[in-house]
Amino acid sequence: MNTLLHYFGDKITVSEDLANNLKQLAIEKEFEKGTIIQKNNSFKKEHIFVSEGCLRSFFVDKNGKEHTVQFAVKNWWISDYTTLYTNESSVLTIESVSKSKVLIIDALKMEQLFNEFSELERFQRKNFERHLASLQKRVLNLLSLSALEKYEKFIKNYADFLSYIPNYQIASYLGITPESLSRIRKERVKNKIE
Repeated sequence: MNTLLHYFGDKITVSEDLANNLKQLAIEKEFEKGTIIQKNNSFKKEHIFVSEGCLRSFFVDKNGKEHTVQFAVKNWWISDYTTLYTNESSVLTIESVSKSKVLIIDALKMEQLFNEFSELERFQRKNFERHLASLQKRVLNLLSLSALEKYEKFIKNYADFLSYIPNYQIASYLGITPESLSRIRKERVKNKIE
């Protein structure tokens, strides 16, 4: 819980009342590596805050291929936004990539916090706006960059993730095959040696 309070406290003033409300509403859970936290086709409307470890959201296409949509490490939020903001069932599965500790807040309870604490609502709205802009950039990168450029951008922006994430999940996130990722990594090593 302290991680969440520090996360908010770095950006806004966290009153004793807000801190107490967060403590009452946030459910702390620990997950082992590989634990499914939320399955696709569910109606769980939850905001998940990562205190430790790494989570990912992904979907499986009709051919059984996994497509990673998001990774989330310490101080990041992750959810299935389709079910969170609509009346539709979730399309993503959320999994613990490593041993992880999270705080889960029910969407209705979070909305009540937003109504009661406008500074929290403003802060989270700004977070959501940054997340939306990041998602747009990610889609554009998937459409326009080569596999090598995608991987180099991933390394530059998310170096902290490399210790948590298996190569096949990185490949899934980049929209390339694990074999292509392996070739890219070998080529990068070869080029650095020469």
